[in-house]
Amino acid sequence: MNMNQQDKVNIRPQVTMLSVLKFLEYETWFALAEFVDNAIDSYLKNEKLLKALEGKDFKLQVSIEINDAENKITIRDNAAGINEKDYPRAFRAAEIPPDNSGLSEFGMGMKSAACWFADKWCVTTTALGEPLERQVCFDMQKIFLDQLEELDVETTTCDKNYHYTTIELYEVNRMPRRRGVAKVKDHLRSIYREFIRNEWLVLKVDGEILKYTEPKILNVPRYDDLKGESILWKKEISFPLDKGLKVHGFVAIREKASTAEAGFALFRRGRVIEGSFDNGFRPEFIFGAPNTFRYQRVFGELHLEGFDVSFTKKGIQWDENLDLFLKILKDDISNKAFPLLQQAEQYRVRATEKEYKAAKKALDETVNDFEKKASQAVADVVNSAPEVPEPEQQELKPTEKTLHREFDIRFNKENWKISMELSYDPSLKELIEIGDSFIKEKSTDESIRQIGIRLSLTHPFMIAFAGTDTNKIEPILRIAAAFALSEVIAKRSKIVGDVRRNFNELITNLSKQI
Repeated sequence: MNMNQQDKVNIRPQVTMLSVLKFLEYETWFALAEFVDNAIDSYLKNEKLLKALEGKDFKLQVSIEINDAENKITIRDNAAGINEKDYPRAFRAAEIPPDNSGLSEFGMGMKSAACWFADKWCVTTTALGEPLERQVCFDMQKIFLDQLEELDVETTTCDKNYHYTTIELYEVNRMPRRRGVAKVKDHLRSIYREFIRNEWLVLKVDGEILKYTEPKILNVPRYDDLKGESILWKKEISFPLDKGLKVHGFVAIREKASTAEAGFALFRRGRVIEGSFDNGFRPEFIFGAPNTFRYQRVFGELHLEGFDVSFTKKGIQWDENLDLFLKILKDDISNKAFPLLQQAEQYRVRATEKEYKAAKKALDETVNDFEKKASQAVADVVNSAPEVPEPEQQELKPTEKTLHREFDIRFNKENWKISMELSYDPSLKELIEIGDSFIKEKSTDESIRQIGIRLSLTHPFMIAFAGTDTNKIEPILRIAAAFALSEVIAKRSKIVGDVRRNFNELITNLSKQI
């Protein structure tokens, strides 16, 4: 190994600052983004030289490897490397680069992120056009305790056309694992969507090339003119604000609502600063409360020009100009000519048959539970009610668009066959229907009492409050089934109030744990 004459790098002043960087408020993906930012900045500032050497189709590649077994994270890139002139500055905290117009602007990114992750880390790099590879390693505990001002730099000769940087983080204190790795991928693909779209950045995590899937935009008539022409609910925006400040981008409505993924993404210098993946930026006076449809449907990309960020680049530094912009934006997307906010709130999307059929889980859970508990629950209610002749039940109209389960219960030496149905037939008008069983092959045994209970998934109430969400359908189905059985039992009496009394008793009994 040939030692170069620059065999040490000075890390003073502000060396004590490095020791407290581990206490910064970072999210894992924003910390990893600091390394990606440096690679992008290096690529953009040397794009012509890199393409002259590698060809016009050259792409920046950044690879992040999360090695759980070794508790190590490695970040590699094929950008232009750290050249000899910038090398001393690169390892001193808060040393602002001469050109800070790109993503590397505070001189803190690599150092702050590395120290946040680990006490021990190494940087190996070779700069485009320089025949040397340099490596410097940090041991933060040793640096702090010994008050070191310089670190050794190991250098080896290499081809002058090589260009790369590798950062290795050892004994990582904040290691993303399992679901955490999936979330890192989702946030990084969201943060760097603009560069991925432009197809010059190849970003990998554990070998997977990250792609950004564009949300589908609602393309339907206005909520107050459902027979009118379809409209693509997307609005381009461009607002100049104070001197040097501007916001441009778009606001749209998602075709499919998502509580997690709606909201604005705020961009600065091409990358998302706030609002990546499931952390969408949603000011309440525009989006409303979390249970509103616009909260789940409205999304957008807002590129902010001239605004400042914190040095961790995880949020915009807010001021009165942004408040003003948001007020103007709300007016712009809620006017009569293009009422985007009103459309998001008022329009109801009819689900597909596939989505309705997914509600079978709610049907199965309800039937399985009723099958265990209904015999005793019904017996308890029937035994406490006066006996009166029961009127004839009406016959239910059969339908093909249905999810169907049936079960048997027995009490007081009487057999009941209960047929429970979730229907997605839009021609049905009633929310809850009760009558003779709508089983295709009805029993001819007159000793078996057949009861049909149907809940319509396409009723306006279900569309507005449940949709195809199994977690919402199941409790409504349970209430509907208990109500239906209450009515069947109450037909033995002429007292109207028995339905309510029976229902209250049944829903209580059926909700008890066995």
